[in-house]
Amino acid sequence: MLIVLIVVFIVLHKKKVERTKYHTAAGNTLREEYLNYSLQNQSGSCGLSEKSGYKVMIYIKTRLRNKKIQYVFNPEKSILIGRDKYESNIYVSDNTVSKKHCRICLCDGQVCLEDLNAANGTILKRGLRKKYNIYGGNRIRLRTNDKIIIGSSVFKVILFSYDMSTL
Repeated sequence: MLIVLIVVFIVLHKKKVERTKYHTAAGNTLREEYLNYSLQNQSGSCGLSEKSGYKVMIYIKTRLRNKKIQYVFNPEKSILIGRDKYESNIYVSDNTVSKKHCRICLCDGQVCLEDLNAANGTILKRGLRKKYNIYGGNRIRLRTNDKIIIGSSVFKVILFSYDMSTL
């Protein structure tokens, strides 16, 4: 019984540490966006009215050759996933992946995954049994814990709210 409690504590602690890391990364990402906007528009205001409330952010993680890779993105900026090393936000080195394979973006206020007419399509796995094949420019709404399968790569998606008042 004690061993089970210790294991549960360790798992919960790891999740809390991971959550803290991606929240910190989200803050850094948004601060950088505000700074870049301010530098380009010398008007004195940040130009972005969303300095209060919460903003949806995306945490994506994967494993590549036993190395954990993590990304944090603002879905308002389209996130391109593909084999194009220079244009993709997430580069996938796999011959079964198209140069511009898919993207994650905001569609009508929802975070969506859109296939970009990739030759092999994009797979979205939801839960244990649901699997969606997305082809021909179609979109599907993303949820927390969805898995995007592109070629041999699997990306776990976590959507979270970032408190904008902390910026």
